[in-house]
Amino acid sequence: MPICPKCNGGTYLADEELVQVLENTDPVKVLVKATYQCMSCSERFTRIICDELSARRRPTEQSHPGYSTQPAPVRPSPANDPAEGLKFF
Repeated sequence: MPICPKCNGGTYLADEELVQVLENTDPVKVLVKATYQCMSCSERFTRIICDELSARRRPTEQSHPGYSTQPAPVRPSPANDPAEGLKFF
């Protein structure tokens, strides 16, 4: 992360905006306008970043071992729920 140009404080990424896709390069690159905000003085500033598109793509969903892709089991109806008649104060 860049440092704040005003107070040299730490920053965080507040917003990103796609400016342009450069398709004539190999690999395909994107120009992104990144808006940062200082954690000390709250000053906002922007930077233009050129990055590879493949690095910015979200990973495809893969099934994880131990996780089921089946729907969750159906809970019993509230009429059969033993906590139905309980009241909490």
